Amino acid sequence: MRHIVKGQLISVAAFIVAVWLCGISFGQQTFSGIHGQLSVKGSHIVDQNGVILQLHGMSMYGWTSTCGYDFYNASAINHLAQDWHCTAIRMPYQPNGSIAMSAIDTVIEACIANGIYVIVDWHDGSMNCLSPAPASAFFKTIATSYHSYPNIMYEPWNEPTCDWLTVIKPYMETVIGVIRAIDSSNIVICGNPAWDQQPQVAAADPIKDFKNIAYSMHYYAASYPVASFGPGITTAMNDSCAIFVTEYGTCANSGGAPIDLTEAAAWYSFLDKNKIGSTNWGVECKDVGGAACFTQNASTTGPWPSSVMTTEGAFVENYIDTSYRGPAVGVLTNGQKIQQRANVAAIKGLLTGTGAQASIYTINGVRCSAGGKLPNGLYIVRDPGNSAVTRLMMR
Repeated sequence: MRHIVKGQLISVAAFIVAVWLCGISFGQQTFSGIHGQLSVKGSHIVDQNGVILQLHGMSMYGWTSTCGYDFYNASAINHLAQDWHCTAIRMPYQPNGSIAMSAIDTVIEACIANGIYVIVDWHDGSMNCLSPAPASAFFKTIATSYHSYPNIMYEPWNEPTCDWLTVIKPYMETVIGVIRAIDSSNIVICGNPAWDQQPQVAAADPIKDFKNIAYSMHYYAASYPVASFGPGITTAMNDSCAIFVTEYGTCANSGGAPIDLTEAAAWYSFLDKNKIGSTNWGVECKDVGGAACFTQNASTTGPWPSSVMTTEGAFVENYIDTSYRGPAVGVLTNGQKIQQRANVAAIKGLLTGTGAQASIYTINGVRCSAGGKLPNGLYIVRDPGNSAVTRLMMR
């Protein structure tokens, strides 16, 4: 087959040899490298080009060793990013808990290294958490260290249960003020009444003194059907508030049985329709509860074969993996592969951001059918924004 590059015809084999001999590299772009600085535009989170970005990922588990915070290590984050294709990780920090700040830094830095986003969560859901001082001090430290990275998002209060107007909103404004004194850009995701289940209440009297503010939503599918809780989200979005589901489960709100994958799938459909990002609870082992993705036999550093996955864990991993829209282009030196999701129909706008569908061919010139899955190998990708430009992709 002939290969078109900027109007010139050369054989694919010659092109590959030339690239290899000259050491030319298109370079591997990370997910955050492509999408860059996130912001809030109307009722959505958008990337640096103003395109709505729906993130998918996991929430770590900040309690107990072995099946909980032992997953706070770079190897586990690497596997979540590279094997599961998580584009966001939520990292709970429990005040007065057992997690060292060094572990928090490890998770953040591993997310940055993998080119994905990280939500730093002050995981205190106590109704008595009325003083913003401890969270302010914590986020001042985080912002000072990481404000220059677009990967960071802040979640100042997990699942408050008090009044929005008199308690939660003033608390948020105080903490956000501390963050904004250091970090003027990265998104802050604000909790709201009834364990982060009433974003419409916050949307009725939103935070206006700061930009790039989103609001959280939490649900557990077996306890909170989308038919009952989805309308509140819709109301908030109609009021131009962006929503991010920073915590959800396929199980009951107790963290245990029953598991309701039918309702979980209904929630996924709702989130996808409204382009709402989400992080699942959680990266933990089975003895901690029904929300756990892994059995007790799972390694805390990964990888995680199917034999150590729970049914609900496999269900969540499949959603995250098949939702991935990542880098599609490049030829790396030394034969290193560029990993790309195999859903051809979903590879849109990745080369130019145009939104048009890329045309993908095998190395022998056979066009890959839309909706199929690509085996591992070398492919040719025609740029949807400029048909005269083609590049190589390896899966």
